[in-house]
Amino acid sequence: MLEAEDQDELTDINLKEAPGNHNSKNISVYSGLILVAVLGFLSYILYLQVQLSVLLAPLAFDYKEYTKFGVISDLHLDLKQTSTTCQWWDRKNYTHYESAYGTTGCDTRYNFAAVTVDSFSELLKDIGSVDLIFNLGDLVNHYTTNFVKNGELISNATELFQSKLPVPIYSTIGNNDLPEDYLQPINSSQFYESFWMRISPLLNATAESLEKHKAAETFSSGGYYTIEHSVQLQIVSINSVSFSVRSNVEISSGLQQLEWLSQVLSDAKIHKRVVVIIGHVCPSLSLFQISRHKPNRTMLWKEEFTLEYNRIVSEYTDVIKFSLFSHQHDNQWFVKESKNDKSETGYVSYYVIPSVSPVYENEPSYSIGIVDNNWNLLDLLFYFCPLSFYTRQDTDPHYLFHFSFKERYFFFEDTKKSFIKDMPIKNEHLHNLTLNLLNVNDMQNTYKKILFNSYQLLYNFGGVSPYQLFCIMTQNTIQGAKDCLSRYSFEF
Repeated sequence: MLEAEDQDELTDINLKEAPGNHNSKNISVYSGLILVAVLGFLSYILYLQVQLSVLLAPLAFDYKEYTKFGVISDLHLDLKQTSTTCQWWDRKNYTHYESAYGTTGCDTRYNFAAVTVDSFSELLKDIGSVDLIFNLGDLVNHYTTNFVKNGELISNATELFQSKLPVPIYSTIGNNDLPEDYLQPINSSQFYESFWMRISPLLNATAESLEKHKAAETFSSGGYYTIEHSVQLQIVSINSVSFSVRSNVEISSGLQQLEWLSQVLSDAKIHKRVVVIIGHVCPSLSLFQISRHKPNRTMLWKEEFTLEYNRIVSEYTDVIKFSLFSHQHDNQWFVKESKNDKSETGYVSYYVIPSVSPVYENEPSYSIGIVDNNWNLLDLLFYFCPLSFYTRQDTDPHYLFHFSFKERYFFFEDTKKSFIKDMPIKNEHLHNLTLNLLNVNDMQNTYKKILFNSYQLLYNFGGVSPYQLFCIMTQNTIQGAKDCLSRYSFEF
C-alpha cells in the first residue's frame, strides 16, 4: 500500500506525463454542466407549462346568460405608497424593488386599485353583467390609526367603485376600517354613521327609504344591517369584527347582534325570502396566526359567539343560500354539520374570498359568483393578477382567469357537463367533498388534493399541512382545531 506522500507524488507524475489531461477534464466538466443546465431549463419550461395548464385552464362552462354577483375583498388601499416604499406592520419603511403598480409584501397602491376595478368592469363585458357586488371589508390599509385618514381612504375606495361599477354594492365592515385595528371607538355611533354615509350611496337605489332608514339605525348602533335587494333576496351584513378575540366589544353586545340575526332570519323565513350573509372576520381558525405561533389568536372569534352563531345558522339552512367572509387573504371554504334546537341536522358553511391586497406575498384576486333563479350557488369563479411577474417584466398588470370552483372539485365527465353546470353546490356536497379530501386512502381525490396544494402556493396559507387544513375546514371550535392539528401531523 502506498503512503499518502507517495500517492500524492504518483498523482502529480501522472498529471505531468499527460499535459492535455487537465484541459480534457475541464472540457468534460463544463460540457456536463452545460448539459445539466439545458436539461434543467427544459424541465423548468415543462414544469411551467404544466403549472399554467393547471392554474390557467379555460373555463369549461358558459355562464353568460346566468345571474351573477361580484366579490371584492381586502382592498387595503394605501395612498402613501411609492414606487419603491410602503408601510407595513413589521417594517415601517419597507423598501422594495421599483414597481409602478406596487408589489407583493405591500398593500394596494391606488393605481393598482384602479387597474382592479377597470379589470372587473371589462370582464363583465365578456361574461355578462352582475346583479350586485359584495365588498367584504378592509378598504383601509393596515395600521392607519386615524379617524380622518380612515374616512378619506374609505371615500377614495367607494368613489372608485362608484365610478366604474354601476350596480348595487353591499359592504361589510373590516377590522382595518376601524380607527384602531379591531377596537370599537369610544364614540362608536359617530364612526359608524360616518362609515354609513360613505357606503350607503352604493346600495340598491330602488330600496325603500324606510328600509334604508332601518338599516342606517342598526348600522349606527353596531355596524350591521339588512336590506332587501329584491322581493326574493335579502342581504344580511354582520359586523363580525365585534366577535373577534381581539375586539373590545362586550359579550352582551355581541350576543345582541346575534339575537338580531336570528330575528332577521326568522322574518325572512316567514316572508319566504332567501338570505345571503356577508361578513369580514370568519368564525374559524387563523392560519396566519398559527404560522406566527400565536396560540391566543388561533381562533378568530370568541367561542361564545362561534357556538351561538353555529346554533342560529344551522337552524336556517333552508333560508341561507350561502355566506361569504374574507380577512384571511386566501381562498378556503368551511362546512360543519351542526344540530339545531330541534335536534335536526343543519349546516354551518361559508366561503372565504381571497384579497386584492398582495400584502401577505399573495397574488391579488377577485371573484365572480354564479346563481340560479332561486339564488342557489352554482359556481364561484376566481381571477388573479400575477403582480410580481408583471412587476419584474416592467409591464402593465392584468387579471387572468384562475379556476372555477365547481369545475375543479365537482366536474368529472364531459357527458355530465350540462348536468353539473346547473347543479347547485349544496351544503351536503361541500361537506362530502371536504370529507373525501380528508380520506388519506382515497386515490380518486389525489388530483384534487394536488390542485388544492398548488392553490396554497399561490395564496400563502401559513404553516399547516393540507390535511390539517382540510380538517380545520370542518371545525370552528378550539378543541376541534386542536384535534385537527394533532391528528394530521404530516405533510401531503
